[in-house]
Amino acid sequence: MSVPPPLTTRLRETVCRWADGAAPVGCSERLLAGGLRALSWLYEGGAFLNALAYDTRLKSVRTLPVPVLCIGNLTTGGTGKTPLVMEAARLLQNAGFRPAVVSRGYRRADAASIVVVSDGQAIRATLETAGDEPLLMARHLPDVAVVVGADRYRAGRVACEQCGANVLLLDDGFQHRALARDCDLVLWDTLRPFESGAFLPRGLMREGLRALQRAHALILTRANLAPEPTDLLVQVQRIAPHLEIFRAGLQIGEILACPSSAATAETIPVASLQDQPVAAFCGLGNPQSFWRLLTVSGLRLIHRQAFPDHYRPSVSELDHLVQTASRQGAQHLLMTEKDAENLPDGWISGLPAWVIRPTLSLGTDADRFRQFLLQFAQKQLQESRSCREKR
Repeated sequence: MSVPPPLTTRLRETVCRWADGAAPVGCSERLLAGGLRALSWLYEGGAFLNALAYDTRLKSVRTLPVPVLCIGNLTTGGTGKTPLVMEAARLLQNAGFRPAVVSRGYRRADAASIVVVSDGQAIRATLETAGDEPLLMARHLPDVAVVVGADRYRAGRVACEQCGANVLLLDDGFQHRALARDCDLVLWDTLRPFESGAFLPRGLMREGLRALQRAHALILTRANLAPEPTDLLVQVQRIAPHLEIFRAGLQIGEILACPSSAATAETIPVASLQDQPVAAFCGLGNPQSFWRLLTVSGLRLIHRQAFPDHYRPSVSELDHLVQTASRQGAQHLLMTEKDAENLPDGWISGLPAWVIRPTLSLGTDADRFRQFLLQFAQKQLQESRSCREKR
């Protein structure tokens, strides 16, 4: 007996299909779309009023004494922020900065608390207190502090005062305008080249394209997995011609035996799986990006299961997944690193289980992106030092 995907997953898949331009099918979908559109108008109105309050200074903005570089979205989730945040942290660190990542930390036990996930020397938090993506970043960036908190200003102060950071990377903070930033980088997933323009919950937009006027750069992620989004770029050129535009590709870097947290985990080359049927699951904002990465890499994906973003599947759900995949002939089970963080303690897969570790490549844009990033950090750090000296 098959178990249908969770309602939230099916609803998101439907909304994504509409966001990509497909029309609602059938009476029930048209009724659902109409109801969601009414809610999206309320969301759009709220987003407009919130932006207006900051633009007219009715809402105050707090400033930290170090450069703040924000990496965010216009849409909800799934654009590939985490690999780019980690790449930016490495570039800053290699240039002599002491970066820290400041994130909200979704699905945490206490969303209001400020938690030092890593102080740049050791991991100080758990999955429950940190959230999956901050914990994943802390594992990949052992010398970089990671701090989570809904109040990014307070979290940023902790990163500076307790962890010694002199530049902050604000993860998924484009709409968090209560904290001043020196540079805004907005990501757009090329696998979703042109949204319908509808706001949440009818579509995926948090803000309209005009919000790009306050950004400094647009980064087209997964650029190697889809054609150039020419319609989007035409609109961007008209709305925000000042934007620097970069392209970032994603490919499989390593395949590690599950669990992946051990430093000595077994790794295998992609080629070793290319002639075998595989199954995969993920809990991502855009699961299609994971399926696309696998198929473009030459893997024969015969069964897949999408869970909601940041989902922590139960043992029974995973066992059912493995049983279904095995009946269909799958010989291996694949997952993302984020999913590996969310596995139940002690779960053992009935199939050989592997964790896909992707690598981000900026290709010919790599040097230009590095210079772009460093110019903001260096300029603002010099200005903050100058202000302190004058005092």
